This record gives sequence, C-alpha cells and structure tokens, in this order.
Amino acid sequence: MKNRPLYWVIALTIVLFFGLLWLAPANHSDINQNQLPWNASYDEQGRLHALGLVLNQSTLREVTDLYGRDIEVKLFEMQDGTKTAEAYLGSTYIGTIHGALVIKLALSEQELEAFYERGARTTISKQGARQIQLNNQDTLALFDYPINEVTLVPRRNLSREAIIKRFGEAEEIQKMDDGLERWLYPQMGLELVLLEGSNDILRYRASND
Repeated sequence: MKNRPLYWVIALTIVLFFGLLWLAPANHSDINQNQLPWNASYDEQGRLHALGLVLNQSTLREVTDLYGRDIEVKLFEMQDGTKTAEAYLGSTYIGTIHGALVIKLALSEQELEAFYERGARTTISKQGARQIQLNNQDTLALFDYPINEVTLVPRRNLSREAIIKRFGEAEEIQKMDDGLERWLYPQMGLELVLLEGSNDILRYRASND
C-alpha cells in the first residue's frame, strides 16, 4: 500500500487545528471590561450594570446574544405561593471564568399568573416547589422580558485573597451558623455567597428592587 502524500498529512493537521480552535473557548483578552464580575456598578440614573447587562432593562434575548442560546426557561411556584420566571444557562464563559448563569425575569404578578395557567406540564421538586414547563409560544415570549436579577455560579471557587484583589473589601460580611458567608458589595449590587465545599454564588440585584 502506498504512503499518502505529505500534503494530505499537512491538510489534515490544519483541519484538526482549526477544528480545535472552533471548539475551544474564545480568546478572552479582548473581552468587554463591563462584562467582568468585579466591574459592576450603578450609573448616574441609578441603573445597575453587571456582566455586560443593565438590570431591569436588558432582556433575556440580550443575555443569549452575549452568553449563548443553550438556555432553559421555566416558571416556579414556591411553597408559600410565590411565583418566579427564571432562565438557566448551564455553561458559558465570562472572560476566563467558566460557569453557569441563573436569571430572574421582571414580570408582574398578573403576568406570572397568566403564564402559570397556560403551563404545559408541572413537576414538584424534593423541596416542594412546583416547576412549570411552558409551551413553546410562552417560552419565546419570555425572551423579550427584562431581567431583574442575575446569578453567576463559577465552576471553580475564588479564594478569599482573589476576591479581595478583584472586588475589594466587602462592606459587610455576614457569617451564618451553617458556615455560609455572605459578602455584601452594595456599590456593585452584589451579594457574594461562600460555602465551604460548594460553589460560590455571585448574585446581582438592583438595590431598588
């Protein structure tokens, strides 16, 4: 059997190289600095800018434009009757940070109730909360609603030294009996939740909500 010409080897190498580039995370050196978690801030109009989004203004569609379209949208009803519309994006990159995003949408009680009544299927979690699967039309409609809370859950935890270096000293640190710590950065609209042995949680919510 004849050996393949050398140019076949070169061509295959080039294809594999560019294929790996396509699959690998993008170069984050040129990322918009406003998307980085430690650059959240309020503007002169009192709007909270976090992760490249403007809370209570940016829509779920804008979230997908920045962070990807592999997103789930569902309605939840807690045991106390409180209803929320939430979206979950399981894997995305913000700079070099690989993590998940959980987004809450800004809907009125009447709007939530209408979506709830049209729910296609309901399941109950171990904690007793109801999870409502929406029909396709309602799911698409929710992409045009603004977001009022966004939570980043990094895959790798930040050390306390790294947190202080990036975010600065917290205005307040609340230590709970279960070992949980809440680091509060009101100037960033940020609650940073640390729990030993579990993922860190960075929750952004405007102070006027």
